[in-house]
Amino acid sequence: MTVAVAVGAVSAGGLPFIAAPELDLGIPIQPFGVIVAAGVLIGAEIMRRYSLRYGMDDDDLRGLTMWVIVTGFLGAHWLDILWYEQDRLAAEGPILMLKVWDGISSYGGFVGGGLGYAFYVWWKRLTPTLIADVTIVGLLPAFSIGRIGCTLVHDHIGRATDFVLGVDYPRSALAARGLLAEFPGAEAVTRAHNLAMYELAYLIPVNVLVLYLAFQRKRRLPAGLITVLTGFLYAPVRFFLEFWRLNTSDPRYVGLTFAQWASILFFVAAGYTAYTIMKRGQPAPLADELGGRPGGRKSTMEALARDKAKAAAEGSDAPGEPRAKARKKK
Repeated sequence: MTVAVAVGAVSAGGLPFIAAPELDLGIPIQPFGVIVAAGVLIGAEIMRRYSLRYGMDDDDLRGLTMWVIVTGFLGAHWLDILWYEQDRLAAEGPILMLKVWDGISSYGGFVGGGLGYAFYVWWKRLTPTLIADVTIVGLLPAFSIGRIGCTLVHDHIGRATDFVLGVDYPRSALAARGLLAEFPGAEAVTRAHNLAMYELAYLIPVNVLVLYLAFQRKRRLPAGLITVLTGFLYAPVRFFLEFWRLNTSDPRYVGLTFAQWASILFFVAAGYTAYTIMKRGQPAPLADELGGRPGGRKSTMEALARDKAKAAAEGSDAPGEPRAKARKKK
């Protein structure tokens, strides 16, 4: 087994360029793939633990996880090709769409995973708001861990900068990525933004906040609010980071990148949905409130509503609880 690590030259004040190690176990093992796989496994476990609180059936959870992962990866690749790699698509033809390992887009993954979630919810008659929260509680950590991989392999090199947290890229690293045209000059080292690193730094506190709100018991939020809060927090920082994108890697559409247009759409949709949920939404019932029924299903919510109506008709405030006695008139 061999491990190769490359460290670039350092100019005063910038962060050093460090190439992620590549494992050679007879076949090359790319660090990005290992980190993404670890993120998927960790996210799936967090998703499972959260679903247990609400009594979700294991088959429902496994099916949801499979659909979101598969459609998420397909969407990540297909939208990356359609929005960022149109020249390659014209040169290589539709076969490029089948090479799911060759280029991914984060917003494409969100769209693909969202479509998989929507289909599965419709197919199995699940409650959309709770299932959205279950999905995002696993997706957010998985995506954030994936950003560790993007940071280490320098997938998202931004514009040149003198910012102290910029990375000092050797010319050879820029040439290997076909980016020399974006950085004219003959300097041995060029400092540039590592946009994945900035996004990762922002996502760490977002993960802490979202997971705290999801798992805390004292004040449960209305179902679905965790999901829209995540979109509301992520979209603005992604929008502004995109201004440091390179022109060659991220083409503009009416002056903005695909990710910026997607950020605007996500932010507006999240804000409107958050308003609706805060106005009308209710927390999802916990496992011990379901009377043995599987959580997350519309049939369960309908049964609980019938039980509540029956209990009210029989003179109880809730199933199994006596109605409070009316105050005596003076």
